[in-house]
Amino acid sequence: MLKVKGQVCDVCGEPFDNDSDIVVCPDCGTPHHRQCWHQLGHCVNEDKHGTDFEWKPVVEDIPQIENGISCPDCGATMPQGTMYCENCGRQLNVSTPDTKTFNVPGGTMEVHRLPSPYGMSVEDYKARVDRELAGEIDGVPLRDMAIFIGTNAKYYIYHFKKMRQNPKHKVMNWSACLFPPLWLLFRKMWKHAILAALINSILNIPTFILMAVQTGSLSASSPLVFPGIEAVARITSLMVLAVGVLWGFMALPLYKKDTVRRLKKMKEDAQGDTNSYYRSILENAGPSKIGMFAVIAFAALYMMTIFGI
Repeated sequence: MLKVKGQVCDVCGEPFDNDSDIVVCPDCGTPHHRQCWHQLGHCVNEDKHGTDFEWKPVVEDIPQIENGISCPDCGATMPQGTMYCENCGRQLNVSTPDTKTFNVPGGTMEVHRLPSPYGMSVEDYKARVDRELAGEIDGVPLRDMAIFIGTNAKYYIYHFKKMRQNPKHKVMNWSACLFPPLWLLFRKMWKHAILAALINSILNIPTFILMAVQTGSLSASSPLVFPGIEAVARITSLMVLAVGVLWGFMALPLYKKDTVRRLKKMKEDAQGDTNSYYRSILENAGPSKIGMFAVIAFAALYMMTIFGI
């Protein structure tokens, strides 16, 4: 892996990194993404087999940057504020201005943003954004995705690109894991939000019944309080956690698919009118205001419950 890390696949043009699933040609040593190898059906340099051709990594003369961040893998120096080495893809300093770290159960969660323009010239800033948003995913330009996603666009686009390079790439979205309906609502995935809310509501019915009995709003002799309800409540509570983990791993693939679908629909509705297309993106860009209100309301109710207000 280290031999080809940072090199570019000659089939798709995407670089190899630590998460890439790589197939190396046994004849000439040319590396391919496994998906690219299967799509092509043979080595991209098959016409050179039988000659003295042997694949060799491209070594670039990477200029050193004063007061920059040195990559621990390849030694390249990146400007301050860079999250990922532009030569090999290694994650750099997690405390850069482009990264905010939150404490979550079991560790920390990093939220990435588009690069900050502070300390950079306009030309450097534009060049950096152009570099990070070059290309497309499933026929949708990354720049359009970034505008549409809004908050934390870089975090999502980074993982969207990872999923395109390696279909096995998985990442846990803790917000979607802990609060599936709220995260889905926040990201305007209405049908999924309703489904998640229904599943959580149904699974929490035994717990709600026990809470109603404990608060005195429901009689313990009620037909709803059946024998063994405590055991059922414990089981359904564990099921809620399991479903949350499932939503956490499904969140980004679902969001990628939904983002691509919605942007393609906007372009189709625009019927070739570029101004109309981008006007639609801007009108629908960013998280849902309803979702933001729901998150704030839920947080307020949660705090009131904790402090007994």
